[in-house]
Amino acid sequence: MDSGAACSCSDRKSLHRLLPGDTRCTVTQAEFAGVAIGFVPKKTAWGNYTQPMSTDPLIRSIDPQAVRHQLGRRGPAAVAAHPLWQEAAARLNDRLSYIRAPEGERLDYGIAQFGHPISATPGSLGMIVSVGLLAYLSDQRATLEFWSRAISPGGLLMFCSLGPDSFRPLAAALGDHDQTRHAAGYPDMHDLGDALVGLRMANPVMDVEWLTLTYADPASALSDLRLIGGNPMFGRGKGLRGRVWRDRVLTALSTLEKQGRIEIPVELVFGHAWAASAVSGAAQAKDQEQTIQWFGKTPKDSGSGI
Repeated sequence: MDSGAACSCSDRKSLHRLLPGDTRCTVTQAEFAGVAIGFVPKKTAWGNYTQPMSTDPLIRSIDPQAVRHQLGRRGPAAVAAHPLWQEAAARLNDRLSYIRAPEGERLDYGIAQFGHPISATPGSLGMIVSVGLLAYLSDQRATLEFWSRAISPGGLLMFCSLGPDSFRPLAAALGDHDQTRHAAGYPDMHDLGDALVGLRMANPVMDVEWLTLTYADPASALSDLRLIGGNPMFGRGKGLRGRVWRDRVLTALSTLEKQGRIEIPVELVFGHAWAASAVSGAAQAKDQEQTIQWFGKTPKDSGSGI
């Protein structure tokens, strides 16, 4: 991986380089057995309302088999060690430091656990923490539903994923403005927050932060982005791509140059909510009112200086 890759954000007082192996955040990498995730059901349901998958913003048009193949080649643990996800983990841990940790067993279920089925009886976990996993799933709603059932009353769900503006300039440079062929799109934080409300989660909080991935040149940017993941879109080209396609991607990346560095914006979406108790859950079901705390996007950082 290009060691010059860096993450930056305007809300941090000081910027620092993150390299593979950074151990500021330790994610449990145990194997679990039981219920598998990462599938695409024909329909999804929440509350008393059912919609076809094509209109559900939390069901993405990506091929789960392609995701499994791509992460299998790279190794989920290696993807989780990328500076992008290490920085996301550090920022999620910052949030966790000022939240009262609930009693009960904690499950860390991030990218490193992708493809490892888990077993959790309803209401058996005190906390679920997930960094990045949702960004690689075709059906995010099904996973949120599973997590909400597994958490005990008063337990905490805390996660980080990618937002819709991630890699969008690169997709546009490749002519994929609707993000259906070359760069996958991601749900907005409002859709994720609404899903938490629909799952009867209490006091949901959603916020967004910007990172800027910076590279010395298009070739190092392409090499590093390949470490994060491949193209799992259903509309992607079939078979191996040749030099012509590689040159096209490098040309697209070169258009993202600012002050001698290739800059690619990434939108990190953070969310947390509490599993409602039986009493509060019944009251919520009665009046269907729930307040979501929204925190606006931080300004994009135009340069990291790293």
